Amino acid sequence: MSEQLSSLEPLITLSGEGVQAQLIDDFESYLMARGHTPRTQELYGTAVAHFIQWLYEQPPEKQHVDAQSVRTFLQAHLPSCRCTQPGSRDLKSVRAALNQLLLMLGGDRLRPAVPSDPPAIEALVDRFDVYLDQVCGLAEATRWYHHRYTRTFLRRLFGDTPVNCGQISAEDLRRFVYEQACGQQPGSVGVIAYSLRTFLRFLQLKGDVGTELIRAVPSPPHWSLASLPPSLNDAELERFWAAFDRRTAVGRRDYAMARCLADLGLRCQEVANLHLDDIDWRDGTVCLSESKSRRVERLPLPQLTGAALVDYLSHGRPVTASRSVFVLHRAPMGQAATNTTVRGAIRRAFERAGLPWSGTHILRHTAATRMVQGGASLKEVADVLGHRSIDTTLIYTKVDLPQLSRIALPWPGRRP
Repeated sequence: MSEQLSSLEPLITLSGEGVQAQLIDDFESYLMARGHTPRTQELYGTAVAHFIQWLYEQPPEKQHVDAQSVRTFLQAHLPSCRCTQPGSRDLKSVRAALNQLLLMLGGDRLRPAVPSDPPAIEALVDRFDVYLDQVCGLAEATRWYHHRYTRTFLRRLFGDTPVNCGQISAEDLRRFVYEQACGQQPGSVGVIAYSLRTFLRFLQLKGDVGTELIRAVPSPPHWSLASLPPSLNDAELERFWAAFDRRTAVGRRDYAMARCLADLGLRCQEVANLHLDDIDWRDGTVCLSESKSRRVERLPLPQLTGAALVDYLSHGRPVTASRSVFVLHRAPMGQAATNTTVRGAIRRAFERAGLPWSGTHILRHTAATRMVQGGASLKEVADVLGHRSIDTTLIYTKVDLPQLSRIALPWPGRRP
């Protein structure tokens, strides 16, 4: 195990037994305030007591609670511990407990070391990220994919040698895409190619490469509007709604998040970022101030969605100072929910319903499909989904199958 130490400054020094006892009491109160379960409080408390007892047996000049002492305890003492009452020796749980101790004392948790790229590649990717953010206006998740494939490409091409983008050739680009494409779906290969083209446009803007390199990046076959966007039909949607246990607080929260995804067509990040002040109950609207398009958007609040939100806010949401609509129901109790919270809730609901999906985007497709089949225009669908271009919404022209069947021409040779 290797950890990366963020700070070697002592957070506290054990100057006597009174300090030990007070530290343990403070830690128990800290865990309780964060909403950890009694079982977790007991497990973490035992691990911290074990660490403090071991630390108190060290020479006085080493009796400091800091990242270094925690690292020594985990790496040197725990694997060969012979203490009479050590508690758990499970590295993962003990490290989690000591991370909470460091956080309580104002330090940073120990994190696994991540291999870093050479400084030249790091600096170039950092400048590329500024371009993606400020010029292209891409969301963080989209930028992450661009970073990933750009870093891999630069490491393969230059390694630890100086980075000279003028040396990039068309053959380098083709070879990289072909190597990365092995075992990948066409959509994933398309993301790789798109990431490389975006990086080359950035280099072209800097004057490092010409336009011929951008055209040299191969792409998998793709026919626009060739397939129907996946969506839930009425029966599947009913099974999905039935998968939420709305008798529990977590069930009410997860159901309300799902309604925002399937009724409003919100993205996962938009649901996680929803604040209490964003909902205008009098006008029946929801304001999205942190959307992917970076525009403030105001959407109508459907009755069923509003009822789900009211049920959660009135009967499920824990008391908290957070202004986020959706919050955590486990430690740290009351903090704002994240993308992971939303995705996990939807994935578990699909599993309980026996449906073959796991992501949240199919609910966005379902919202758009139901709007089109209900008579909404493409412009209205684009406004609700927050599409910058109407071309992005064109895929939904094919989902109104009853209307399409009326204008479909008969197959040649078919009997009337």
